Amino acid sequence: MSSVPVENVFDNARVDAAPARLRSMMPAATRLLRRRSLWMTVATLLLLAWGWLNRENSYLTAEEGTGYWLGILGGSSMLLLLLYPLRKKARFMRTWGPVGFWFGAHMFLGVAGPLMILYHSNFSTGSLNSNIALFSMLLVAGSGVVGRYLYSRIHFGMSGHKATMAQLRDEMQISMGKLNGRFTLSKKILKRIKRYEKRMLRPHMPLLGLFSLTWLGLCSLATYLSITHQLHKSLRQQARKNKWDRRMRKTLMRESSRAMREYIRVVRRAGEFQIYERFFALWNLLHLPLFMLLMITGTVHVVAVHMY
Repeated sequence: MSSVPVENVFDNARVDAAPARLRSMMPAATRLLRRRSLWMTVATLLLLAWGWLNRENSYLTAEEGTGYWLGILGGSSMLLLLLYPLRKKARFMRTWGPVGFWFGAHMFLGVAGPLMILYHSNFSTGSLNSNIALFSMLLVAGSGVVGRYLYSRIHFGMSGHKATMAQLRDEMQISMGKLNGRFTLSKKILKRIKRYEKRMLRPHMPLLGLFSLTWLGLCSLATYLSITHQLHKSLRQQARKNKWDRRMRKTLMRESSRAMREYIRVVRRAGEFQIYERFFALWNLLHLPLFMLLMITGTVHVVAVHMY
């Protein structure tokens, strides 16, 4: 079984120095954006709930006043969503700030625009052309939520820096060194880890993507429970042999679980990367036609409202 040098458990300088190279790939502004996304989600849900519950008592009308201008601002926000793909593709915009900033603005407008339009419509349906525009917008907004999730699975946060399998393999090596630096793993555990890595990184069929993601998740859970159980068993044996107190034993068990959990997370992400990459490519093919449909139906709605 594995032996556990106690001094390795608290050697934080050696353990934590390696991931610094990967952490540097995620700018501070991106990490701040990720922390704020939770508050943005909560605020959006509260505004949606308040608007829906008070739709009968609202004094907003789509034809005039605040309700009208909310429609104008919401439609303009949806139109400004085009700036993000233009920033990535147009040569003259390549010096207009980092892609991560534009992606953050794209996400904000993609939430604020539909929210203003829902208040503009008072959370209710209307004429045929307005209903088509409304449901097209909701469809694009829902597609954007899915796209944001897929984007985060194949990029380093929201920085715009796309991950590669080589970088993910480097991260796996760093995480493995972190685990093995804290605990001298037995041959049995190392063999199980290598078998798990091989299973996770082999190619998966695109058409079985959802099934493969479920299988990879179950495989990761089973591996984590199995190896953690073996580590804890070894720690209990050494605790009795070395007469460690209860606090020391619990600290080592907690450290082993955390290190193993981090390693499993990294390997699982590498295994899922190829699946999410295919999903994101398919999503791109679908999202653009949906957005063009929104632009057409929105334009028809605006023209019809102002002409008739």
